[in-house]
Amino acid sequence: MKTWVTRILYTILAAYLLSFWVEPIVGSTTFDSDWPFYFLLIVPMFASLLPWFAFLGLSMIHFLTILYIYNGSVFDWFGLWVEDLTRVMSGELPNEAIFFSAMAFIGLLFAILVARTYPSYGFALGMIVSTLGVMAYFDTWTLYDGEGNILYAIVASLLLLFVTDLAKRPSRSLVRFVSIGLLLSIVVALASASPTIEGDWSDRITTSFRNATTDGEGSGRGRVGYGVNDEALGGPFEQDDGIVFIARGAPARYWRIESKAIYTGKGWIGAPVLDSNYNRGQLVDPDVDTTPEQALLRFERRQTFVPYGGEYPQATETESGTEFRVGDVEQTFPNETVTIRPSGKIVFENEEQVTPRTIQLRYSVPAFSEEQLDLNEEVSSLTEEEEQVYLQLPDSLPDRVRDLATEITSESETPNEKAEAVEAYFRNGEFQYDTENVARPEGETDYVDQFLFDTQIGYCDNFSTSAAVLLRANGIPTRWVKGFTMGDTRGVVQGEEEHTIRNRHAHSWVEYFIEGAGWVPLEATISFSDSNLLQMERETDTSDSTPATNDPQATQDNDAQNRPQDDLLIDDVATGDVQEEARSIPVWGWVVILFLVAVLIWNRKVIERQAMYVWWMSRPLTDLSLVSMHKYLMRRLRANGFKTDGRTPSELAKEVDAYYETNDMTRLTALFEQAIYAEQEPNSKYKEYWKIMIRRIMS
Repeated sequence: MKTWVTRILYTILAAYLLSFWVEPIVGSTTFDSDWPFYFLLIVPMFASLLPWFAFLGLSMIHFLTILYIYNGSVFDWFGLWVEDLTRVMSGELPNEAIFFSAMAFIGLLFAILVARTYPSYGFALGMIVSTLGVMAYFDTWTLYDGEGNILYAIVASLLLLFVTDLAKRPSRSLVRFVSIGLLLSIVVALASASPTIEGDWSDRITTSFRNATTDGEGSGRGRVGYGVNDEALGGPFEQDDGIVFIARGAPARYWRIESKAIYTGKGWIGAPVLDSNYNRGQLVDPDVDTTPEQALLRFERRQTFVPYGGEYPQATETESGTEFRVGDVEQTFPNETVTIRPSGKIVFENEEQVTPRTIQLRYSVPAFSEEQLDLNEEVSSLTEEEEQVYLQLPDSLPDRVRDLATEITSESETPNEKAEAVEAYFRNGEFQYDTENVARPEGETDYVDQFLFDTQIGYCDNFSTSAAVLLRANGIPTRWVKGFTMGDTRGVVQGEEEHTIRNRHAHSWVEYFIEGAGWVPLEATISFSDSNLLQMERETDTSDSTPATNDPQATQDNDAQNRPQDDLLIDDVATGDVQEEARSIPVWGWVVILFLVAVLIWNRKVIERQAMYVWWMSRPLTDLSLVSMHKYLMRRLRANGFKTDGRTPSELAKEVDAYYETNDMTRLTALFEQAIYAEQEPNSKYKEYWKIMIRRIMS
């Protein structure tokens, strides 16, 4: 009874450790559900406690059941599996069918190992190292955050080693129980009391990159990231490399989230509800050419916003307002209705009011012609209320700001020429991009006035807000836009470009209105280029092949921002000439290979022992095979420290039996001597005793 209790605990702890594989691995795929993989990995572990035939039968029935519940049809899935296998054989990466089967195979493999090796320090150590290694790898290179699980995994690891020790060396002593209790207490106490390194494990997304935290005198430092409160801009902020989302399938572009229209003299607030065609669902005039595009977005954690790279995705007017569904190319995203707020912010209307972890967007990407940008017609598409909002300036705005706006655009006629003049003004060499020495206006000081005339030092908020105010002072409808730049380029994954967007890529820019064209983006921040701004390309920009820096923390010397070692996932990442070569064995493939090699090394004695069983037990017992088996046994005894040379077989047998507290070696030696020296037929019991001794020696 005690043996079975120990074995059940051993299996439970091994299954619990294996369950930590699900969240990081499945979280890096497009699967929306984790639950099937918990069943695929854990249930076979418990089935391994049954007899061999029952274990295999139950595992197969369990796999088909989970497959049917998840997919709805077993036969359709096998068709997808064959199709996916064909693609894999041609060098492509696997899709859902192969991945699903691979996870089931991993669960079956570990179930076989836990059944065949019990109890084994090698298996326990292999289980621990591989689990902690998977968690560390995915926590470092992907969206997975292992902070909440690492302590549980360590505690389970210590308990697994403890149970293994009890199974291999039973003892009535309480020393080991007291020791494991003290060790677990120390681990939990240290984990609870140790300080958290801010910026690595803290929630890095809910804080704004502007004025996120302030002290009593307003001198606090913000942490870079997307924030919702923009009423008090200014002040320094700290860089943050935390990943917000990963975009696949779309070229490098800015990611729009929302716009704000009311400038208060200190920052921005939202505008009232506006009702023109340009409010929701449309950014540009119908005459502007647009190109359909789709992108797969994977979020580190669920957000309250949806970034998009062009016009609003799939906007549809209904009785309840503007709604759309975010979906695949051929089917809509299941049961998720999305509302576009007046600010342009997209919000999922579900219980949590947050996005799914993975979504696929379809939207239209505009491209303006030179003729459309050169238009200089009176604004008629906006309502009177909208014009008032998008031309709003506070009464407290100093006159010298208005005078400067007139001076900058004195030689410009069209809205586009005036926008270009404002952009050129910031690039005249007098302004400096900086995130550290940035002032925050105090008292009645206007935010834009302080930046334009006093400091001339700031980051995107300073430049974009000042540009919006200067354009409004020239009678051009303008709004302030928030979102992210295109992020760090990761290369080509499954034949599609992929970009990692981090907190430090949070950004703001300007959209100004041209009648006949629509809302045109403007990048006013120095050290940035508008060639990737929502991919709305001017014809004059198409010949420019110089890559833009486009990083909120970019310095004026344009230091390189991309750090490939920070952006690896389990997917195949390749660029240039090495793309095809890397595709053959992607990163996750190397991880699997290394894991299998580690399992083989840790269990090499078990594998060798099983191989010897199969080899010798399947061969007829002859004088020649008996001598070979005896020589192998002597070699294993020498490896364990026994002296075999210069001693009679009986002397060696007594020493071995005394060490292992048995008489099996004496019986085995007697059968060997009868066959060799008495020239009798080899006794079939020799195989039985030989197998027992090999198991003892190689355990």
